[in-house]
Amino acid sequence: MRIISLIVLKNILNVCGRNAVLAGFIAVCGACSWLPEPHKLDIEQGNAITQEEFESLYTGMTQVEVLEAVGAPLIKDPFHDYRWDYIYRLKPGKGRERNSQFTLYFRDGILVKVDGENYKEY
Repeated sequence: MRIISLIVLKNILNVCGRNAVLAGFIAVCGACSWLPEPHKLDIEQGNAITQEEFESLYTGMTQVEVLEAVGAPLIKDPFHDYRWDYIYRLKPGKGRERNSQFTLYFRDGILVKVDGENYKEY
């Protein structure tokens, strides 16, 4: 009789143990849905040009003077040597993406037009 009760007790503990492990697993899986979003890095691309640097550009500057004032362009089209594009993009880990760009046009190495319609300092 005692052997039978030990076997029954062992079976009950096995079933209860499995149920306890299953309940713990379900609790842990349910808790995963409450985890915060992982950290995301800020992605910064292009030329970060300040308002002061942008305002220092004027028609009549040479290409060398422009390079000294705002640095090298992000895009220098080999087919259109007269056009330099300065593009800036900031994609923060949280928040809105920010874009800024302006284009410089040259004739015979002299700045003739500054197209800053989409320029914003960030």
